Amino acid sequence: MIISLAIIAAGVAKLIPVAGLVTIYARLGLLDYMPLLGVTEILFAIVFLIPATMRHGLLLLTGYFGGAMAVEFSHGNVFLVPAIILSLVWLAAYLRDRSVFRAGAHFPRTRKFQV
Repeated sequence: MIISLAIIAAGVAKLIPVAGLVTIYARLGLLDYMPLLGVTEILFAIVFLIPATMRHGLLLLTGYFGGAMAVEFSHGNVFLVPAIILSLVWLAAYLRDRSVFRAGAHFPRTRKFQV
């Protein structure tokens, strides 16, 4: 829950916009996308917070922060911050539902039909 609120706060900071973030996103060439990225962070974190859609939110946040790591890496920056955030998201998901990383968890078994 705390990591979700931190992600939502970061999304709001992108919408305001906070001066430090403007500098960073201008350097990365993503300044025009900052509001869209802020809304995306907020929406993905909300999807992650809802118990019924937590797995979907986990997938969305994994893709989002994986992309953030790729952007940082492609610009020669240290991608530690998005990696830490993503690790905390995974930890939060595991603590909420320990079956989240088991293959096939919560999926109905299919029947094998004989021909």
